[in-house]
Amino acid sequence: MKNNFIVFAFVIFSIVIGCTISISQPLRISTNLWIGYSPFFYMQQKGWLKDHNIEIVNVVSLSENMQMYESGFVNAFTGTQYEFEQMQKKTPDLEPIILLDRSIGGDVIMGNRDIETLQKAQKINVYLEIDSVNKVLLDNFTELYGINLSVLHLINKDSDNSSMLEMKDEPTLIITYTPYDILLKKNGYKVVDTTKNLSFFVMDALYTDLKTREKYAEELAVLNKLISKALNHLKEDPEEYFSTVQIYFNYKDKNAFLQALTSIQWIYDDRSLPLMKQLELHHIPAHNILEPVDEF
Repeated sequence: MKNNFIVFAFVIFSIVIGCTISISQPLRISTNLWIGYSPFFYMQQKGWLKDHNIEIVNVVSLSENMQMYESGFVNAFTGTQYEFEQMQKKTPDLEPIILLDRSIGGDVIMGNRDIETLQKAQKINVYLEIDSVNKVLLDNFTELYGINLSVLHLINKDSDNSSMLEMKDEPTLIITYTPYDILLKKNGYKVVDTTKNLSFFVMDALYTDLKTREKYAEELAVLNKLISKALNHLKEDPEEYFSTVQIYFNYKDKNAFLQALTSIQWIYDDRSLPLMKQLELHHIPAHNILEPVDEF
């Protein structure tokens, strides 16, 4: 009888502990340093996520976001539609859950030669994250300006590392995005072209799979509200917003930060026909995107 009671007690204890572990497992989101992802850094600094079972994992590149998700360490990740397309091949039920921004100049091609010189170059070293939107941006750039692909020497570096490049003697291109362009400009590199001039559609969103959408429905709904709240704070008090996220970015002051914000367009609450058509054109499913909220 005593043994039976011990077994019964152990089973109950195991169930309770198991449930506790299951409940306490947070929704983990991987994100990297991009001005369009600043609401995540703002929420993190403000301490809004502590009581909502949500955890932000900071990484240095778009590729690492994908690696974190593929390894199962995180449940959702931020990225452009190009990272989404790559990961959807491995996770068919992957879909955008929250829209974030559209790049209208925030993704940049920097270099130490003008386009005419690049068109005649015999060799061009190109620093980029190969498994990311960087490669698609490069392809679009070379096609537009008729640069011979055979002269390109691709060097796989994340934007954090490539931002520290000293000025090179040989023709060099760096495919990157704000705020990593700041250090490159200080080192003498010039903006050769951007997503604004290339009329190149690049959007960012938070992506996750069916299992996560079902398991963490409550957390995702809260996150949706907090992103809206963060963007509202940015609109109402940009100085406070900047001072909160400044620790992550290299912008020298609020004005530089606000200038950088003009290189993106927030699409969190954009459900316009032109945007929906762009999503359809790029085969991005929209039926599980959470609706924007304006009450927090």
